Amino acid sequence: MRIIFFGTSAFAVFALKKLAESAHEVALVVTTPDKKGKRGKKLIYSPVKIEAEKYNIEIYQPEKLKIREVYEKIKGIDADIGVVVSYGKFIPNNLIDLPKYKMINIHPSILPKYRGPSPINYALLNGDSYTGVSIIDVTDKMDAGDIHMQWLAKIYDSDNYTTLHNRLAEMGSLMIMCSIRNIESGNTHKIRQDETLATFTKIIDKQDGLINFKDEDAQTILNKIRAFYEWPNVYFYHKGKQFKILDAEVINLSARTATVAKVNKNELIIGCKSQSLSIKVIQPESKKPMNIKAFLAGYKFNTGDDI
Repeated sequence: MRIIFFGTSAFAVFALKKLAESAHEVALVVTTPDKKGKRGKKLIYSPVKIEAEKYNIEIYQPEKLKIREVYEKIKGIDADIGVVVSYGKFIPNNLIDLPKYKMINIHPSILPKYRGPSPINYALLNGDSYTGVSIIDVTDKMDAGDIHMQWLAKIYDSDNYTTLHNRLAEMGSLMIMCSIRNIESGNTHKIRQDETLATFTKIIDKQDGLINFKDEDAQTILNKIRAFYEWPNVYFYHKGKQFKILDAEVINLSARTATVAKVNKNELIIGCKSQSLSIKVIQPESKKPMNIKAFLAGYKFNTGDDI
């Protein structure tokens, strides 16, 4: 199959790599334009662009998709199918219709649950025991296409965003190969999504990572730590300094909310709305992450301190 690939983020790299190393031909990779780094000194390439360059695949980075130039470019590829993975832009119908078999998408949730940009984060935020990957048709409505295939994945207590992201991305890369094979052989059995069951996610922003120990229980905060492990991280302020929490444990200890409930050379436990949170890995402002014992050897916290 001659494939046109739309993708941007690290999640899409897994599928691109699998396709590029297969018997299929990835004729063109469409990814978002390069971004300017801090102070505009250096351009930042998308993870998909970096991967595509390894395989000498032609790369196309249009600012907008709804222009004639883009239509002619995609049409000229004469692709059998389009594969869309974490691209970041809506693809208009006139482009979706160009490939022989149109376009399919890898989405990391069990659709129609968790449509939108942050399904992995939301599964962890909500404390779900499982999630999964869906292969769907690309349509002009967000993540609403018919389902080709779904695969469930258990969420382990040890999972954070990184571990779950990588497992789902690998799963998706295997599923897309299977789906393309089914489409090519005419062996497809699609299911329409139940719109009444659809739930939606939003883009995660920096403020979402700020902890409110007074109004949030310990389990909610732990879920946020896992969900925001890569970005924006979970953080709090103490004496004007920011501290990120990268790993923690819920402790069944009743304590005054938003205060240091217990501290010694091996423990830093903070009271929450319900139960308490024992910090295991922490990152002080402008410093590297460190385990709690190393942190407490150099930073002063006292029982009863307000957080």
